[in-house]
Amino acid sequence: MTFEQREIRDLGGIGPSERDFRFSRSELRRRKRSKVRLAVLSIVVVLAVLGAALYGYYRSQVDGGSSKTTVTVVATPGEGLSQFAGALASNKVISSSFVFKLWLRTQPTVVLQAGTYKFNADSAFSAVLSALERGPVLDRLVIPDGLTLDQIAARVGKLPGHSAKRFLQVAASGQVRSPFEPTSVNSLEGLLYPDTYSFDPSTSDAAILTMMSDAFVTEAQKLGLTPQTRIDNLSAYQIVTLASLIEKEAVYPGDGNKVARVILNRLAQHMKLQLDSTVLYALGNKASSLSFADLQTNSPYNTYLNYGLPPTPIAVPSESALLAAMNPASGNWLYYVVVQRDGQEAFSSTYAGQLANEQLAKSRGLG
Repeated sequence: MTFEQREIRDLGGIGPSERDFRFSRSELRRRKRSKVRLAVLSIVVVLAVLGAALYGYYRSQVDGGSSKTTVTVVATPGEGLSQFAGALASNKVISSSFVFKLWLRTQPTVVLQAGTYKFNADSAFSAVLSALERGPVLDRLVIPDGLTLDQIAARVGKLPGHSAKRFLQVAASGQVRSPFEPTSVNSLEGLLYPDTYSFDPSTSDAAILTMMSDAFVTEAQKLGLTPQTRIDNLSAYQIVTLASLIEKEAVYPGDGNKVARVILNRLAQHMKLQLDSTVLYALGNKASSLSFADLQTNSPYNTYLNYGLPPTPIAVPSESALLAAMNPASGNWLYYVVVQRDGQEAFSSTYAGQLANEQLAKSRGLG
């Protein structure tokens, strides 16, 4: 090929050929697809990142934190879980009521019971659900035999939201009365049943007193004691008072019926009862032993100075003490004293016999 021929060929190839146009269109389509794929990939990445962030947020809400702070939340009667979720969030138990309600849709249905619940702040949703399934938390109050009203109040006062002073004020206000109380008496001393009680922390003092008073009435009736009962010319209230004296005086379990008979015999003979337990009650049960000066304490409860039973019971009587008061032993005893280390007492019908028993007790290191 000559030089001229090559030049003509080269000049003739300056413009784009049909093949070149086809190639350009294909390239454009390829590049467009690439841009679309890149855009889609970018959206996918963004959505993945956003999804991961949302899931992380969701899990952080569901899993909660590690706070040990206790939070109390009250569910009112008729309140639903949706409303309660708002209360949980406002009390910092959970961070989001919305997320909690979404999560609840994946869980078994729970019926919210009215009452007080205790949670940790920033709780895991599963922990909140477990608490709701268990139901409201309850305060536990143990009242053993032989406590006075003051001592019961002290125990109530240790419960959250209560005070001994306020409990005693409510007890003296007349809001709660026992059917065993005479119209001339305004005291629940000895008329509250000794037992273990469980109740919602929001329970009022009046409700607690009613619960304990009603329990006393119920249990007394099981023993055959009603407000209309009369035994040995004693009213039902006086029988309870007698039982409270037995509770404090009869240390040995088998001596209650005999102590009851001694007290009844003394009452029949118009003798002073002269019971240390009544003086200790007058002194607030703060002494372990009595001095001669203590026996001169000016109080209607001092049976060394006053005749008859004290004006009210002096403690919560046990069932055994109530039964002993209702079933006194037969005998003419007027005195007793502890002569055994297990608390067993010796009884006598004469003062000389009492002095001999006191000497016996002293010889055993009990006087």
